[in-house]
Amino acid sequence: MNTDTFELATEIRRRFRDGDARLPILPEAVIEVRKIVKDESKGAADIARVIGADTTFSTTVLRIANSARFRTGNHEIRNLSIAIQRLGGRRTLQLMTAISSQLHLAVKDKSLQKLLRESAKHSLLVAVAAQHLAKLVGSVDPEEAFMAGMLFDVGVSAIVCAVPEDLGKCSSEESHHILRQLHREMGGRLLTYWEMPDSFISLASHHGVESDDRPRENLIDLIDAVQFMLADSGHSLPFDDVPEAIDALHYPPMQRLGLNETHLAAVEIELEDGMEELQGIFNF
Repeated sequence: MNTDTFELATEIRRRFRDGDARLPILPEAVIEVRKIVKDESKGAADIARVIGADTTFSTTVLRIANSARFRTGNHEIRNLSIAIQRLGGRRTLQLMTAISSQLHLAVKDKSLQKLLRESAKHSLLVAVAAQHLAKLVGSVDPEEAFMAGMLFDVGVSAIVCAVPEDLGKCSSEESHHILRQLHREMGGRLLTYWEMPDSFISLASHHGVESDDRPRENLIDLIDAVQFMLADSGHSLPFDDVPEAIDALHYPPMQRLGLNETHLAAVEIELEDGMEELQGIFNF
């Protein structure tokens, strides 16, 4: 990172710290659903009434409930309340938060729009692979793994939407350098601000770095293993780096999860079909 880019990253961090740059807020529908989930006297019908007023949420939740990765029966669900019953209130809330991080954050600058799409598509790729790998290893809930893939890089959106003028002055390479440096810190801040579970906050804050203060959590290892697998198979990682010149099965997160060649091959096979399905759901 050159001196000018480093100084801009430092200035952006200062602006967040001092409150000059504001984190993106959740849509009102998500805030309302959060209140409903905390209220034991309310249920799926109440959530459906809130979501039904937002076309993006209602359409996407129905598509997800009917998708191969969340469907539990053979019949298509057309009723939003039944879809929410299938997903569960807490899972629906997490999905709405993930949807917000992908579809409800916007900027006017064309280059930054492209950057947000790049981040969103990579997150979908990680989500597909993470969910499938979780099914194979059994130590992480597959649906939680899917959500983790959607949210682990949310710091990118947080920064882009908070300081678009600053990033709009940078080249694509400079923007990526800044986001690589700051996205973990800002992702942790954003998910804390959005009152997400601690496991997701830890993931956003610590993924991709082997350090003494890294929590020893299977969810973080799972996302790091997926990122390594993607890089190893030729996919680019927009905002993270993985060690070079190391065999996949010697990568510490993979060792901690007990992965083998069969796991890697199975995830690679899943990626193409799974990614196509999710791109259709999210209209990317």
